[in-house]
Amino acid sequence: MVLKVIKEMRYSPNFIARSLTKNRTETLAVTLPDIVGGVFPEIIAGMDEVASRHGYHVLVVFLGGARPHSATVEKLIRNRRVDAVVTVASTLSDQQVVALSEWNMPMVCVAQKSPLAIIPSVLFDNMGGAISATSHLIAQGRRHLIHLRGAQGNYDADERCRGFRVALEQAGLPVDASREFAGEFSRDGGARAVSRALEQGIEFDGLFAANDEMAIGAMEALIRHGKSVPQDVAVVGFDDVDLAHFIGLSTVKVPHRELGRAATRFALDLIEGKTVSESEVLSTEFIQRASSTPGRQLNLLQS
Repeated sequence: MVLKVIKEMRYSPNFIARSLTKNRTETLAVTLPDIVGGVFPEIIAGMDEVASRHGYHVLVVFLGGARPHSATVEKLIRNRRVDAVVTVASTLSDQQVVALSEWNMPMVCVAQKSPLAIIPSVLFDNMGGAISATSHLIAQGRRHLIHLRGAQGNYDADERCRGFRVALEQAGLPVDASREFAGEFSRDGGARAVSRALEQGIEFDGLFAANDEMAIGAMEALIRHGKSVPQDVAVVGFDDVDLAHFIGLSTVKVPHRELGRAATRFALDLIEGKTVSESEVLSTEFIQRASSTPGRQLNLLQS
């Protein structure tokens, strides 16, 4: 009889009451540096895809700028507003992750190596992708390469830089730190880095940028300085954002949506008290397009 009335009235249990009964909020928090980067919406979409199938919601917490990162997340944990925290791309430092783990809240690190064995990591093959990208430039006959890297201490940036160096060593080319430029993972940063290289008189015929945003900024700067892409300088990025396909940017494809899915599966298993592996490493794929292939048309729109 009760079930019949529920069906006829289209009744759905009150969320708060259900949460109190189950002692869960059915909410996962994901910390991001910002929403500007083209990769983060894909990660969120992957998380939501898995979370919604299990009756969970995803709460996005932005930790960019000068906000007190750990304090913001600690408040969520202390007040039990969420059931698990997924931290993406080093938005929380290793020290902050360790400190927050003391609250016994399930945590997962994405694109960041976990500092604790009890906190699983979902990673992708940064170094392998960087080796593929750099080796492609070398195979195209480019011998004078520069690298636009992200910030020192950032896991992705460090691994991609390491892959760049390994590829040079494998090809018998010199590794020279003066040919590595900080590009801040941004379009403007990539443009500034290339301008610095040109102003310093550094000659280069190939460029590997640690993400697509820097690669796009680098190409814009090269064109402003009278350089042709890819005839004078072949350019390769990393991530395969939507714009990369449109303009013809060679890049390394990262399965960002699958990162979100895998992280959510880890989080849900931890909530249920299940044992999980320490990490999962996803494969990357090199995509060759016009920016590194003479004879193909580059579709770069100047702003």
